Amino acid sequence: MVMVHEQVGTPREVRTPRARRHDANVGRILDAATELVAADGLASLSMARLADAVDYTPGALYRYFDSKDALLAKMVERVLGDVRGKLEEAVVDATAKTSPLARVAALVAAYRAFARREPHRFGLLATTMAEPRVLLAEKAHAQAVAAAVIGALQPLAQALVDAAEEGLLAPGGAVERTLCLFTMLQGVLQLPKLARHAPGGIDIDQLVVAGTRALLVGWGASPRNVTRALEGLS
Repeated sequence: MVMVHEQVGTPREVRTPRARRHDANVGRILDAATELVAADGLASLSMARLADAVDYTPGALYRYFDSKDALLAKMVERVLGDVRGKLEEAVVDATAKTSPLARVAALVAAYRAFARREPHRFGLLATTMAEPRVLLAEKAHAQAVAAAVIGALQPLAQALVDAAEEGLLAPGGAVERTLCLFTMLQGVLQLPKLARHAPGGIDIDQLVVAGTRALLVGWGASPRNVTRALEGLS
């Protein structure tokens, strides 16, 4: 299922040296911005500080990003592109698992692994994805991030569509289900700090399993099939 239409850019092999240098500079700027956010938090990021980190003048930096909004939007889009790559890898790795429900579980595990492995990048997504306009004042940048979220979730949407088509789930809206499952994961995976201080502790992995199970069963999957699909997730 195609949830968004992707634009195909100029093939890399025909890009000019100048264009390649521009891309390399953009990548270096985004890397530096991500490192600043990881070290000191999103509130510490400013165009002046970033310009100093990459040894540019602020004016030179604005040739690549015309505002902080543009910079933040591109940072988030870049992370979401990486997330989509990880989810697509999980689908490939799960090809031997014939059940679409097993693919759903593999995708859930892949996103959980991303949140653990790259907590600062996950935190950047958590700050912007629920309502991009809270952070991104310019509508066009907020819309770009929202579209990137939907695009990143295509592998999960396809697994849910396949599950419904094979009768493993009741018929239902794929977009709604995809966003419900992703929102559950996003919320649960933001709880490690609370888990460390909660009396008796909070088992994040168990919450991921329980939330995924509740949604899949609620959408018509048999408890037995869900148990089998989630065996490797807990």
